[in-house]
Amino acid sequence: MLAGVRAGWTLVLGCGLLGGCGDGGAASEASTQGVTSTADVPTAGPEDPTEGTLVPLTLATAWSPVPAPTDPLASHRPADVNCPLGGWLFEPQGLEINTLLCNYAMFEQPARAAVVPGARIVASLYHFDLVAEEPATAHVALMVGASVVWEQEIAIPGKANAYAIEVPANFAADAGTPVYFHLHNHGQNTWTLGAIEVEVFAG
Repeated sequence: MLAGVRAGWTLVLGCGLLGGCGDGGAASEASTQGVTSTADVPTAGPEDPTEGTLVPLTLATAWSPVPAPTDPLASHRPADVNCPLGGWLFEPQGLEINTLLCNYAMFEQPARAAVVPGARIVASLYHFDLVAEEPATAHVALMVGASVVWEQEIAIPGKANAYAIEVPANFAADAGTPVYFHLHNHGQNTWTLGAIEVEVFAG
């Protein structure tokens, strides 16, 4: 989840290039005809009324493992899941998962705000170098309820990378709906999920 050239700036630049825009006859004539002078042209328009405010969708230290019976991606789940505390922990940057000690991760917490269609969902995720004895593929996903917000399949081995996630929601969800973070990969790799925010609109 950019400013263009504003109309006021265009006028000022045009005056400088042409060497005019003084208080000469042209300005007087324009004034007598009821034309607004460049001094009255605003240099900044009103804020976009469609732009919302980002608020926390999740809390960094509120994640908890999802038991097998309620795993929304149960088809990805191996028969033997081993992800003890230590394979995952809370760091200042967010939820950290070490896949050497956690062979499958599915975490959840209740949404702290409602999601409406079109609202931006913004998150940060990064990993260090992805290492494995044999080539493999990691799968990582963010979900709200049954809706997949974002997912990626990432080849292993691979270089360290960071993901600035910003996607519009194509669904609605009430506050309290489970938010899920899923990670499944092989090898000795470390992933960190940072803040997740959602856009809310006034009124």
